[in-house]
Amino acid sequence: MPLTERKYKSSVYHKIIFTISLFVLLFIGAITFKHINNISDSSNLLIHTYEVNLELEHLFSYIKDSENSMRGYLISKDTIYLTPYNNATKNINTTFLNLKRLTTDNKKQQKNLEELYEIVNKRNEFISNYADIEESIDLTKSNKFKRNFRESSRLLVTIREKLNSMVALEESYLKSRNSVYKDQIYLTPILTLGILFITLLLIIYAYYQTTKDIEILQITNTQLNKSQFLSYQAEILSDFGTWEWNLTTNVLKYSDNLYRILGVEPQSFEPSQERFLQFVHPNDTENVSAIFTKILTDEDLPKSYFSIIRPNGETRLLRATGKLFTDKLGNKTVLGVSEDITLENNKTELLKSNYEDLIKVNNNLKIFEESSKQAEILGNYGSWILNFNTNKFTYSDNKFRLLGFEPQSFDPTIEKLLEFIHPDDKNTVVKAYESALKTFTIPSMDYKIITKDGAIRHFKTIAKSYTDLQGNQSMIGTTQDVTDEYEKNQHIKDRNKELEQKIKELNEFNHVASHDLQEPLRKIQTFISRINDKEKENLSEFGLEYLHRIEKASNRMRILINDLLQYSRTNRAEKNLIKVDLNESLNNTLSELSQYIEEKKAEISFEVLPVIDGIDFQIQQLFLNLISNSLKYSKEEIAPIINIKYEEVNANNEALLKDSSTKKYYKIDFSDNGIGFEQEHADKIFLLFNRLHGKTEYHGTGVGLAICKKIVENHNGFIFAKSQVGIGSTFTIYIPLIIK
Repeated sequence: MPLTERKYKSSVYHKIIFTISLFVLLFIGAITFKHINNISDSSNLLIHTYEVNLELEHLFSYIKDSENSMRGYLISKDTIYLTPYNNATKNINTTFLNLKRLTTDNKKQQKNLEELYEIVNKRNEFISNYADIEESIDLTKSNKFKRNFRESSRLLVTIREKLNSMVALEESYLKSRNSVYKDQIYLTPILTLGILFITLLLIIYAYYQTTKDIEILQITNTQLNKSQFLSYQAEILSDFGTWEWNLTTNVLKYSDNLYRILGVEPQSFEPSQERFLQFVHPNDTENVSAIFTKILTDEDLPKSYFSIIRPNGETRLLRATGKLFTDKLGNKTVLGVSEDITLENNKTELLKSNYEDLIKVNNNLKIFEESSKQAEILGNYGSWILNFNTNKFTYSDNKFRLLGFEPQSFDPTIEKLLEFIHPDDKNTVVKAYESALKTFTIPSMDYKIITKDGAIRHFKTIAKSYTDLQGNQSMIGTTQDVTDEYEKNQHIKDRNKELEQKIKELNEFNHVASHDLQEPLRKIQTFISRINDKEKENLSEFGLEYLHRIEKASNRMRILINDLLQYSRTNRAEKNLIKVDLNESLNNTLSELSQYIEEKKAEISFEVLPVIDGIDFQIQQLFLNLISNSLKYSKEEIAPIINIKYEEVNANNEALLKDSSTKKYYKIDFSDNGIGFEQEHADKIFLLFNRLHGKTEYHGTGVGLAICKKIVENHNGFIFAKSQVGIGSTFTIYIPLIIK
């Protein structure tokens, strides 16, 4: 297999492997994302079930409190029992409201709740008649009281049974949801290991292909060196020389053998037009000058014949030809060959030479034709010609294949073509054909066809008219099957719509989840506060320790939720830029941290900062997080020293930016003398939830610096960290002067 073909196939393989790898990773990522969402949903359902059970227990407790308080009042006639009775009644109503809210999505529990509510109300009607302080009833003699009291006791049993049925229903929900949650948790490490394994396989395969390509490149270089040596020897044996004329720089280069053909030593003078004309026979000077002019105007050189006179007086007949070559940088160079054909001094030899040239051209045409056929198959396109003199079409073999037929299996005509055109696009094709007959041009067209086997395919056609040497005018066109590209584009559009919907749902989920998380947390902290106020003295040392740990954990949870809300707010913030005075933002930050600064006995120095286009509250949050970070990670018993410096810089003067342009940036450095960190962690500290220290050493959630990075990126800027353990850290911010 030729090296060029192997190189082409290697490139195609790489693209295919890359595309497959990308789709595999995206597919696995989507599955993982959905799996995480399912785990989150299962967790929320478990919490919901626990909340319903807790409220049901509270309800029965309040009902029993109401019953006990009323009994105490009826027995003792002491009004002090009416206060807990009234409180219990209020709590019962509040609990009913909570249960109604929690079971909104459960019709069965809603129905049970309504039935329970009717029973509780009926019971309250029996016992509320005896809560009147002014009314005196002889409990031992009142038959009505006895009937009501027995009915109240019966209803209390009914209430307990109804509550038990509701709790049992929730327990069944809890069991099934807990099973789903465990199953999903079980799959998490399997998915993670699967991703790692597939990624490893892709890396190994990429390494294998790269190594293989390097070996092919080495072989190619070796063959290129051989070809160069053989070409050098061929010039000597075949008595021809090569030359290059760079039309961009007007520089000429001769091969060694071209110097020899001219009768001089290789590289004995600097090539130029004037120097070459000194060798040209006087009879051919004008002809050669015209050749030079033709090369400059046409950027090409057909075969040309002229004579030269060598320094020893010998006359030689040369034949020269050249072809334009344009490199990837746009430099135009005419590559040419000059051959000494003095020995071909008779007509027979000249005809023979021309015949051989004709055979070579014919062979090249056959090679080109075969290459074109293969290219059509690989490129999934076919070519056609419309002869305007006869209005007849000629199809390439692959054009027939695109329509689902064997090559040359029918006579191509416009009527036959219209049989394959989809009904929706027939009018477009007819108009294009009529335009071609009138104006000899057609626009680029996209249309659908129905193949022989009934499949609908999307085609794209382009064409251009030309006139041959005999003056016959025709149109040559290319039709490509772009069904795969069309379907990919359509798939991308659909996926974009899905992505927009998912983003919208995720934003709504973040909002709801964040607020729902805070509600039970507030309850926990409220109960902790009540225990501290009323029950702290009754707790053992272990109980106090556990209570203290619960309080610390709930505080960490509250800080984490607030940080996540802030990060989400930073992500969702619209870029409504206004003029922001950084000096004012810094002063507000120092005022907010004044107590913390005073406790740490910190020294903060800063230069006059600029006024920028930015998002005001985000800039202040950025300053707050960076200065708080320096104060938090200061050394024990050493006062923190924080320096804030500012300057305007060009991107090409800043190695961190890796930008060779002259774009201007505001550069702001925050330096401190804190504990520092290993420089290898300089990138990791900006990742969400990344912490370099344990939560018992330094409080925090690992969100603050991630928020800083997001804020800087919202201003199209960059943030970098440089640190040394025991010396301190420097955070450098680059914000462009002009934010697009």
